[in-house]
Amino acid sequence: MAGIYIHIPFCAKRCIYCGFFSTVRQEEAARYVSTLCTELRQRKDYLQGLPVTTIYFGGGTPSRLSPEQIGKVIDEIRQIYSLDNLEELTIECNPDDITTDYVSALRALGVNRISMGVQTFSDDLLRFLGRRHTARQAIDAVQSCHDVGIHNISIDLMYGLPGQTPDIQRHDLETATTLNVQHISSYCLSYEEGSPLDRMRKENRIIPADDDTCAAMYETMCNHLRKAGFEHYEISNFSLPGFHSRHNSSYWDGTPYLGIGAGAHSYNGTSRQWNPNNLDAYLQGIEHNTPKYEIEHLSQTDIYNEKIMLSLRTAKGLNLSALPSQDRLLVLQSAETMLKKGLLVMENNHLSIPENQIFISDTIISSLFK
Repeated sequence: MAGIYIHIPFCAKRCIYCGFFSTVRQEEAARYVSTLCTELRQRKDYLQGLPVTTIYFGGGTPSRLSPEQIGKVIDEIRQIYSLDNLEELTIECNPDDITTDYVSALRALGVNRISMGVQTFSDDLLRFLGRRHTARQAIDAVQSCHDVGIHNISIDLMYGLPGQTPDIQRHDLETATTLNVQHISSYCLSYEEGSPLDRMRKENRIIPADDDTCAAMYETMCNHLRKAGFEHYEISNFSLPGFHSRHNSSYWDGTPYLGIGAGAHSYNGTSRQWNPNNLDAYLQGIEHNTPKYEIEHLSQTDIYNEKIMLSLRTAKGLNLSALPSQDRLLVLQSAETMLKKGLLVMENNHLSIPENQIFISDTIISSLFK
């Protein structure tokens, strides 16, 4: 099995918190789409014949492309790969880009999952974040997806926002769980170096939520979504039964994937490589068949540490039976104290982080590294 990730960097404007590579140079969209198709052809052997089971258009804002432009990329993938085993074709969308006609055209292209960046249902906080949509537009966008027959919908929410009270968060969660969405990704606001939000923090123009507040919001979120029938299957991801993200789960399972586009990452089991976070460098490199990318060859220690990190992000945890005996012994020795303290739990030979400790998961995970 393998996945394909397509990075679409275009945005109408940048949100103040964004740390992903994006650009407002929408006039380059047609050229960029052609370059994506060229890169797909240039790298057709990267997955070494593995069947493609997931395709994911992320960004940026993929919904800034027309259905025709998205279709051109999908058609190129179909010409190179057999998609007989394709389970999931996801496109990230902004709510204000979604119309019934737009998502109907996406569905006709084979898109069967929409991931929508909502963030909050508070109009005041949406304006603060620099989002283009309103709460009403987000609600209507979800309904538009249902109207055309797309019933695998994910929305993103954020917590730990400056000025986000417990009442606002509860309203976000209550609204989300009454919209008949199947998946919710929820992230604590982070202050990415160099972002406008980070500058506001450093200049004391905003007061960040403290750790205790964020931890309390995390607990509220977990309790509310569990009562609504959502499974907490990964640190930041919740789904109704059977609706976990197949594509994102492949990242945590160590499944190979091909990343196409500016800033996109690829992984083949022994190395990672990534394209430049620079639109001109990416376009010119692919167009002249002199692609610019960086590559990291993974040592056995790297592979061990990644296995620990990615497995412990998930509810199912780390399968000790799948580890070589020497690695299994090392994990158990490192985990002994945390097991006694309840920071880790063992069940059916799987080591995992209990939900009430996930908020400090980075510390727990790093303590198990070689």
